[in-house]
Amino acid sequence: MKAIMKTQPKPGVEVKDIPKPRSAPDEVLIKVKSAAICGSDLGIYHYTSAYSKMKLPVVLGHEFSGEIMELGKEVTGYEKGDRVLSESVKACGVCEFCKKGMSNLCDASTLFGIHTDGGFAEYITVPYKLLHKIPDGMTYDQAALVEPLSNAVHFVRDLTPFKIDDYVVVQGCGPIGLFSAQLFKLGGARVLVTGLSVDKLRFEIAEKLGLETLNIETESLEERVMKDTGGKGADTAFVAVGAPPAIKQATQIIKKRGLVTVIGIFGKEVQLDMTWVVRREIKIHGAYDAKPVNFPQSIDLINRGLVDVDSVLTHKLSLDQAEEGFKVALDKTGGKVVFNP
Repeated sequence: MKAIMKTQPKPGVEVKDIPKPRSAPDEVLIKVKSAAICGSDLGIYHYTSAYSKMKLPVVLGHEFSGEIMELGKEVTGYEKGDRVLSESVKACGVCEFCKKGMSNLCDASTLFGIHTDGGFAEYITVPYKLLHKIPDGMTYDQAALVEPLSNAVHFVRDLTPFKIDDYVVVQGCGPIGLFSAQLFKLGGARVLVTGLSVDKLRFEIAEKLGLETLNIETESLEERVMKDTGGKGADTAFVAVGAPPAIKQATQIIKKRGLVTVIGIFGKEVQLDMTWVVRREIKIHGAYDAKPVNFPQSIDLINRGLVDVDSVLTHKLSLDQAEEGFKVALDKTGGKVVFNP
């Protein structure tokens, strides 16, 4: 079968022909119908320090959907032909965090596309307990975007409390930033999405979604926030980029006792004026991946039309177009990119 792989510890990916996987007794074999590029895949493409311990060679991709072709003898609740999507984390199931439903924090976890073969291929095997059925009427492309939306649901609804009319700045207008911004807006917040000049198309998507935007290369974010809030500062800063300057910027625009949620993965250490943070009692915390419960929540949000994932999806390509797909994502000349094997 054809697959997009990371085979060497250096920048780039390769399209390879490899054997079709065989499912274990507790797994299903899925014919992949759609698989999306995640921001973390861009770090993997460049082989940044955050991914230096990943397994090589490995098939990339952890946001995918497809059709069940074969079932292991221990699989229950599913049939051949079922349309499914998958969680991205294989957890131990017995540690403190797994028992609390927080498998995203399991120390023994493995991730598709990093530690085990992922979904940028014609076929993938998946433990059946990680699966969720795709509702009638939901497309495979929409289903592939349930995984990143589940991350956003965890980041916003589980970890970033806010109120109606709160002023929220989402730093970064990539897909996760746009999904998260929609969730803040859905909850009644006023949302400002920031980006760079290269994000022109993404700004257009954000504005189509009813979001305010600001190019930090041509306008002062601090001046805009202080003007909009009467000098108070933002209630929440949501850092959806892995650029170290964004953290400092977040602390400069946030109000006293405000909250900074950081979801970006950083390739470099971040320097921060902690005296400023302390004297303003600013709260800073990280948010990582999704909990299992966030997947059915995200399916429901898409199915009810409460979150628009279609507007964020801009490119549909074949596996042979791997380099083109990664170029679009890396150059920020599109929104979400999916491969349709």
